[in-house]
Amino acid sequence: MRRGAAFAILAGLTLAMATDAQAQSKPSADRFSNAAVTKGVTITRKACAALEAQETAAWVEVDGRGECLRYYAAGLRSAPGPNPIAAAWMHGDIMGTKPTSVGHQEGLGVAAMIDQERALSERFGIPFLFLARPGAYGSSGRFWTTRHTPREAALMNALLDVLKARYGVTEWALGGHSAGGTLTAEFLARRDDLRCAVISSGAPAYRAYLEARGLRTLLARPQGWFDPADSLDRIPPDPKRRVFIIGDPRETNIPFHTQRGYFDALVVLGHAAWLMPLERAPAPRHHSLVDFGETALGLCGSGADSGQILATLKAMPDQRERISN
Repeated sequence: MRRGAAFAILAGLTLAMATDAQAQSKPSADRFSNAAVTKGVTITRKACAALEAQETAAWVEVDGRGECLRYYAAGLRSAPGPNPIAAAWMHGDIMGTKPTSVGHQEGLGVAAMIDQERALSERFGIPFLFLARPGAYGSSGRFWTTRHTPREAALMNALLDVLKARYGVTEWALGGHSAGGTLTAEFLARRDDLRCAVISSGAPAYRAYLEARGLRTLLARPQGWFDPADSLDRIPPDPKRRVFIIGDPRETNIPFHTQRGYFDALVVLGHAAWLMPLERAPAPRHHSLVDFGETALGLCGSGADSGQILATLKAMPDQRERISN
């Protein structure tokens, strides 16, 4: 065999091995079903084990009850790692004001989510994971009754613990959109392994959000939701951790002044935080800034300085239409 040909084959094998070592989630033909979300998704422990073998799921238990929570990852060093830093994104709601109004995930599946995370990982040079909340994007559970609840927060926090142990993650760059941003704010007080926290169009001051919207039925049942603002005084001090709060001042869903109030409280407590008002979200609600949130997360996780992150966000085009959130 010619030396050049042999070198080409060896190089190809080396590339394939490197790619396999950093492509944890294995693609499949499975696609997400809005009808299943409305009904509620059930995945047995045995079925979850098969998904765990594909590195797209983790079995998580809270108070003796388990769920099979899905994740879609790229760029990680294979288990057990180590992975000094990994970026994880938690999506917003995929359901509106009734259990049949499901959106966002329609038209997507496992392969598309892995491709999305691979593009982010290659762009920023760090591992990227998409974390599916209970009942959404293939995870088991009933989204309608679990979203925004203390159980959801406990499950998602436990998922981070499972993935941290599985892949040897030292620190998380954690971010999320809307309710995913609310979860991110909640975990500031629950975790000491966050290098970055990005809250994109979120409600980190949840009670203030409910009051601003006049949502009296929810306000009357505080045991059914959690408010990150209630645990501000329990956020551990960490001069290396950076918090970015991104919102559109024109938003009609989560009033911007509630985001500003949470930011002001962080600063008073001495945390390193930045507020980024961006009039770039699409009408009519001006609610989605997912591209901006993912960009801030990737840049922060890769070590970019804060000035560069803010300048990059300002220079970006308006939020594009997208399915995943």
